[in-house]
Amino acid sequence: MKKYIKYITSISFAIGLIISCDDIVEENISDDSIVPIAPLNRTEHQVDSIQFRWNSIEGADEYRLQVNNEATTAIILDTLVVNTIFDYKINPGTYSWRVRAENFAYVSPYSFSNQFVITSSDDLSEQKVNLVSPSNNQQLNDVSQLIFTWDELSIATAYNIRISEVTTSGETVVFDNDGKAINENSITITDTELASDGEYKWAVQAINDDSSTIFFSRTFFVDTQKPVVPSLLEPITDQTVDKEQPILFKWSFTSEDMEMISSTIQIAKDEGFTDVEDTISDVPTEVEYIFEAAGTFFWRVRGIDIAGNVGEYSEPRQVIVN
Repeated sequence: MKKYIKYITSISFAIGLIISCDDIVEENISDDSIVPIAPLNRTEHQVDSIQFRWNSIEGADEYRLQVNNEATTAIILDTLVVNTIFDYKINPGTYSWRVRAENFAYVSPYSFSNQFVITSSDDLSEQKVNLVSPSNNQQLNDVSQLIFTWDELSIATAYNIRISEVTTSGETVVFDNDGKAINENSITITDTELASDGEYKWAVQAINDDSSTIFFSRTFFVDTQKPVVPSLLEPITDQTVDKEQPILFKWSFTSEDMEMISSTIQIAKDEGFTDVEDTISDVPTEVEYIFEAAGTFFWRVRGIDIAGNVGEYSEPRQVIVN
């Protein structure tokens, strides 16, 4: 039985559905200029990772960054970046870089190429540790085994890691390597004090015999709580609807973080949901649906939060299709 499904995320999105593609106008950025901020032209850096920065352009959706190896004339990086900052691990050598703004319809000219030199050094004091995983502000629902990874620094001989719980009263260290050298660029932690839900910060420092970096940090969140069971709003129990006519299914969560919860709605031919007609996932709190056959159907909804916690299904509600 073929069905037509339309998801409604918000009033503004619903209004947007009636606007044709011809009415969508991208801002013309073809005459805008990108100004490189760092690294500047003809500068020298004793680092393993370089940070590229440039000005933002109004109307740009993303930026194309290119890095060229001057010795081989090869483009070693050609990537699209949403922000105006990009960190890149790089070997010693002479390079040039340029960047341009892009949106769906237009591109700006490339900036002038800036040349820079990466030199070798045993001094870690100006180096940066690039943290990889967990990503910044990542939501986690299982901390029984956590793997922390970061990019290796070639002149580092070991690393220190520190994990702190962040509360309104400050930060409390809940794990560190206690002077035991970490020789790899990752560590698996299975015995931590991350049992309570909340905000945490992890930080890594690179060291060698003569120097060290500062601690570089990221935040992550532990959330093990399932979303609450949603309240079904529309249609009401035993409401009669016509086949081949749109019907709006609507529900709500009694939670302050509704925007962090997506929903799964199931429609079945029986109250026990052994004969599921349709399962629609990753929707907000409304779905417009069309039945193409008459009969009695049942529907229920559950929530899934951004940490991956899956809530319980609501009690089913019956709808009659004529």
